[in-house]
Amino acid sequence: MNDKLKSLSGDTQLVPPRNRHLILLIILACGFIGVVDIQIVSIALPTITHLLNASVGQTQWIATSYVITVLCTVLLVGTISAGIGKGRILKAGILVFTISSLACGLSTTLGELIFFRILQGLGASLMMSVLMALIIEIFPPHERGRAMGLNTAVIALGLIVGPSAGGFIVDTAGWPFIFFFNIPVGTLLFLGALHYLPADRIVKGYRFSDYTGAILLVLFMAALAMVFNTLANPPIQAAYLGVWTGLWIILFVAFILRERSHSQPLLYTSIFRNSRFVLPSISLVLYLAATFILLTGQPFYFQGVMGLSPSHVGLIALITPVTMILSAPLFGMIYDRTKWRGYTVTGLSLMGFAYFGCGVAFYRMEYLLIIVFFVATGIGRAIFQGPNVIEIMAAVPPSLQGMGSGLITTLMYLGIMVGISLTAILLTTGLATSGYYGQVLDADPQVLAAVFGQIMGIGGLLCLTGAVCSFKRKHSDG
Repeated sequence: MNDKLKSLSGDTQLVPPRNRHLILLIILACGFIGVVDIQIVSIALPTITHLLNASVGQTQWIATSYVITVLCTVLLVGTISAGIGKGRILKAGILVFTISSLACGLSTTLGELIFFRILQGLGASLMMSVLMALIIEIFPPHERGRAMGLNTAVIALGLIVGPSAGGFIVDTAGWPFIFFFNIPVGTLLFLGALHYLPADRIVKGYRFSDYTGAILLVLFMAALAMVFNTLANPPIQAAYLGVWTGLWIILFVAFILRERSHSQPLLYTSIFRNSRFVLPSISLVLYLAATFILLTGQPFYFQGVMGLSPSHVGLIALITPVTMILSAPLFGMIYDRTKWRGYTVTGLSLMGFAYFGCGVAFYRMEYLLIIVFFVATGIGRAIFQGPNVIEIMAAVPPSLQGMGSGLITTLMYLGIMVGISLTAILLTTGLATSGYYGQVLDADPQVLAAVFGQIMGIGGLLCLTGAVCSFKRKHSDG
């Protein structure tokens, strides 16, 4: 690893406590709007499809283009922040996100809207690539657990609020306002960032030169995103899946070979030989895959099995994130005081057993029991995610914190896409095994309940596998 990149001190920036909390508010708000816009547009797609005279397949790119852009660029942006400055990256991200949101709302054609959604995704990537690195840089070690806990809770809320907020805005103001909402928020965040963010710490002598690696990274991440996009839309077209998978493998191998041979690479592949980094990273991907199995599947279960309205389903979906908001700061403070290494194992284990219990409750259609296990899931998530991110960042050299932050965001999006794809595959396969091939919500409730019970069981296994990785990480220091 380049000695120049080891020279930066890992000490926390001297930021007054009041300013730290204002900066945290800016960080939390940036993370919130970044994840809200992943799903807020989904509820508006039928309306946009009609008004812009487009097909369903075409309008799906309004949602997909945003996610693919973030996935393709967030690691690149996080890495180059070492030479540009995390504060500059965050302010640029807020500006790009805000302006592109205005452009999205003013779009009159599908092509315009998809183009500006790509720019909006770039803005989100700029913001989200440095958020966790800024928390590590600005907060002292005894305050990081609480800050990460709050970040965990706010992002969880953003993922849930998106669809319900989108539905309300579309019904009351029209689809452009799901984008216009970002303008006043983004303006306030930009002004706050200009005023409160401390001066950037830049790695002396750092100069980005791995342009070939950057191109290969964008291409192989785009191919991987298309693999997941194909898997998430059954019936799966084998030819397309084979082409995208083959292309991804070729580009991935080319990227790794390039990074291993470059003197100052975009991604230091040696970090993947460090079990203190790899094991919690695997746990993070499995955790988010399990999380999105529940988030993706629960609307179908509650509408198709329990016969609930979409608004009622939206209220139920708030149980887990509200539990996290209430408990994550508390568990974060406890972690700050104890630094107990069994924290992540406990969180994922609790989440895994809650998923198993939820699977049984889904099968039996026991409403109150489902709510109990949703609360337990929220507590498990609150215990796990903040300390897990801290463990990953602790394994990254101080001068590569931007790369680490971008890599964590990449892993999060990979986990999200794995969860969504896995849910689609398991749901389609489960119904087909029962002899049903129609619309999900028209399936027999008993059959649907059994399938979702099995899906939750698989989610539980993912959580427990992640807990095993966390346990091995706990003992990897000897």
